[in-house]
Amino acid sequence: MSLATRIRQLGRLPAQALRLLVHGPSLLDGIRSALARQQRLSADLADRIRMVEKYTGRTIPKRLEHLDEGVREVRDEMRERLTAINLRLSQASSGGPSAPRSGRSSALSGGGAIPLTVEGPGPGWRRPADGAPHPDPDGREWLLLDHCPYCGHRERTLVLEWNKLILIEVAPDDTSARYDYSLCHGCGVVYAARRPTGRRFTYLLEHFGEVTAKQGGGAAIANPLLNPYPLSEADRDQLTRMAEQGIFVSEHRGLRKTDYLEGLVKDRFENSVHVDLLGMLVAPRGARVLELRPRAGTIAESLRRLFDARVTVVPMWESQRFLLKAVYGFDSTGLVDFDHFQVPAGGPYDLIIGNHMLTHMLRPDEFLRELRENLAPGGYVYFYNEPQDLEYLEGGQSVIAHLNPLHVHSFDQAALTRMLAANGFETVFVKGRYQNHLCLARQVDAAPWLPMSQDERAERLSDLRRARDRAVLKAPEAFRGRFAGEWTAAIERALGAGDIEFDPKGQLRFVAPRMRGPKRRSLFDEEG
Repeated sequence: MSLATRIRQLGRLPAQALRLLVHGPSLLDGIRSALARQQRLSADLADRIRMVEKYTGRTIPKRLEHLDEGVREVRDEMRERLTAINLRLSQASSGGPSAPRSGRSSALSGGGAIPLTVEGPGPGWRRPADGAPHPDPDGREWLLLDHCPYCGHRERTLVLEWNKLILIEVAPDDTSARYDYSLCHGCGVVYAARRPTGRRFTYLLEHFGEVTAKQGGGAAIANPLLNPYPLSEADRDQLTRMAEQGIFVSEHRGLRKTDYLEGLVKDRFENSVHVDLLGMLVAPRGARVLELRPRAGTIAESLRRLFDARVTVVPMWESQRFLLKAVYGFDSTGLVDFDHFQVPAGGPYDLIIGNHMLTHMLRPDEFLRELRENLAPGGYVYFYNEPQDLEYLEGGQSVIAHLNPLHVHSFDQAALTRMLAANGFETVFVKGRYQNHLCLARQVDAAPWLPMSQDERAERLSDLRRARDRAVLKAPEAFRGRFAGEWTAAIERALGAGDIEFDPKGQLRFVAPRMRGPKRRSLFDEEG
């Protein structure tokens, strides 16, 4: 690079960056010298205290303890200042942060400042409130994958070590927070290479509220349509009384929210789009339909009423099974098994509908094969409420908070169509809605697909690594110590990527994101 070019680049740097470049080295030398003097003073003080105690047999006075503590505080403060100056010098010498990608705002977020250092090792975990012993103390019920569970591709890159348990105070055991999420180099899905199975996974479902930290992390869920816990007789009586009020309860009646199930009409409003789409693109007149994980039965009831479809339902929770019968008269013999799923009798089906299933399935290749084998020739599958990864790649969501311990997969639209094709389903219609995927696909003899290109993989890896660093730096203050070994490097990378910046007071803050499209609705976010 020519001298003239270097001078022009320096001219474009802000004044503060120029001052750092010019005076930074001498300032750093001065701070290093002062820090070394403080360390020598501290060591000398400790030697003197030990000498006094040895020859007099007297304990050190409290004022000396305070003096030593003060020296440590000064040393820590100077170390933080040294780190900040190093970071600013590095940023200034590289020409400042990288240009923000299209759609990102350059404004700083209104959140709290990001500390330059944190102290480890962070708090341990407490066990769920009911005190039930963990069913797998020896760690035998972990499924360790050496290939993508959707397409079988073996090449992958680790992109995130932890699930959401690393950010909360409750966990089944101390090994539960590590899932080793990896990007498949073939279809592009992000999958947990280490995942719980059997009773270890069932234990998570039994303690749903606490391990997902939904609604404050308590062992209770207020929404009766999403209650994951067993029903008492009192619960059944209350749900029966509320369901008797019907679905469309007019507000002019003045009923309290505890008198009726407000979620029933909300469920109809929310799911009407799926009924319309399936009516237009599938036209399931007289079809055999299987719906997996219905919340209240809206889609199934609508297809039965409008198209004379013969419908079978498999809910996730006991509360949903009870309401499916009480509200719409649907009988269901079992609940969804995310580990070893089996299609219930009643097929072959012309249409199988899945609500938020692909994100959770522990053995998705077996799951999709089971669906194929129980579909009529040319039958359809329809998946909805599968979260898009835009929430944490371009939005303000933390990827770690997003991936609670029941979420073992994440994918963008391209990965979704590829992983379905790898299992014999040709995409008919796919759409992003409220940061969720909805996708209609048809069973075919063969669905050709191509793995990700090198350029697409490189971009996706870059996005995922940036999301990881942001998630680390977004960790709640109480749990930052768990990331002590990651903190400084995450700050350096996030500065270089332009995801954080120094504010006018010299404090680090996030650059405010701008998501594409409306945010995902929160009505049923508790589903996990």
